[in-house]
Amino acid sequence: MISDRYYGAIRLHQLLKLAGGSLLFWGTVWGLHLAVYEGDLLPANYLWASFLVPGAAVFEFLIRERSSRSLVGLSRAQIWEVTQREVLFVLVALFGVMVMSKDDHLSRVFLAAFFLLYSTWVAWMNLVGHRLLHRRLFQRSPHRGNTLVLAPSGEIERDEALHMRGAVPGAEVLGYVSYGGGAVATMPTFPVLGDFENIREICRTCHAKLLLALGLEAKPELIRSLQQLCDSLGMRLIWVDDHESHFPGNLDAHQSGSRLFLTNWREPLEDPLNRAAKRAFDLVFSLVVTMFILPPLCLCVWLLHRVFSPGPLFYRQARTGRQGEIFEVYKFRSMHLNTTPGQQARAGDPRFFPGAALLRKTSLDEMPQFLNVLHGEMSVVGPRPHFVDHDEQFSGIVEDYPVRHFAKPGITGLAQVKGCRVETDTDQKVRQRVRLDHFYLRRWSLFLDLCIVADTVFQIVFPPKSAR
Repeated sequence: MISDRYYGAIRLHQLLKLAGGSLLFWGTVWGLHLAVYEGDLLPANYLWASFLVPGAAVFEFLIRERSSRSLVGLSRAQIWEVTQREVLFVLVALFGVMVMSKDDHLSRVFLAAFFLLYSTWVAWMNLVGHRLLHRRLFQRSPHRGNTLVLAPSGEIERDEALHMRGAVPGAEVLGYVSYGGGAVATMPTFPVLGDFENIREICRTCHAKLLLALGLEAKPELIRSLQQLCDSLGMRLIWVDDHESHFPGNLDAHQSGSRLFLTNWREPLEDPLNRAAKRAFDLVFSLVVTMFILPPLCLCVWLLHRVFSPGPLFYRQARTGRQGEIFEVYKFRSMHLNTTPGQQARAGDPRFFPGAALLRKTSLDEMPQFLNVLHGEMSVVGPRPHFVDHDEQFSGIVEDYPVRHFAKPGITGLAQVKGCRVETDTDQKVRQRVRLDHFYLRRWSLFLDLCIVADTVFQIVFPPKSAR
């Protein structure tokens, strides 16, 4: 998770700078062409330079020291040095090519105006924009913070959380939880909220989403128990340890200075670019469905209702979404109006009206949920959202069940195309569904989403025997 956030934010920040630089370049060219020089300044003469500017910026980024690529944790003086280096690379590359090729088509007024705008843009993006970007991407908690720091009293006295906040993207510290007993001699920047014995209650009370463990390198067994605790609460755990061999498995590691941060959850969807790609796919696919498929389907279902079960076309249910947020999911009503909305449907359920079985067997009753996708509450592919009371029930069956809430719920999912569509009436079915949901979170890719959508369409046309 931490490396996905870290490197994803770096790439997104660089892409935004390149895009902004290109817009400023062509905006300056066309502005001078239309408003000042007209035919004396031809945009075609600037085409080669429009490729040279981002090329020089990318080259500078690739040869820059890794510790300076993210800008997070750097002082303002260090960021200003990086900014000067970026602008200088573009300036030298542009003038160098002009001198060697003896190209005199570029206007001096253009060069002065562009570099003034470009320097301002790069400086703002480095000094201010990257902080705004991190806040927008990762600090989504509606509360005053999202991170608790578990540390021995010595680490708390040194106020380690204050010095390493920039190393963990999205970490907004609430306070410390003390481990190992002993009073804290000096008052740290962040408050001490309690001791280790009450950590579960502290996490729940503070609505924490991330636990950062410091100074526990000699206690790998404690880290494993903390991982179980965080999984059961729907939190993420990051700990500092220089020895990855203490924790066998597919760890996610990130080096920041002399510290090695570890977490056992790889989450491709914590990469902002992956998240943007998934959201773009959701919007395009949902717009096509809502414009061309949903309207005639609404008419057919409405006619079915008029004949067999007059009442509202849509049925809204409270479900649990990302980070445990409650939202209302839309479905075509497939039952008579009833007073048992939280009861799972079963084969031969008397609440179904004639024709509803086809809607449910082909999953057409789920089609209005594309409206939830457009609204941003759901995704086309993801873990299926459950009833709120079912979430509480299933959490008692599978300890790490809340982890499935790390991503937006989906209209379809890996569990559904693998046969987990029927009611979850046994503990084994719950475990199987959760196992597939967790696999999807760890191995997400746009190609996997496309495969799941294709498999779902196939099962709509040729419903499996288990569907009902």
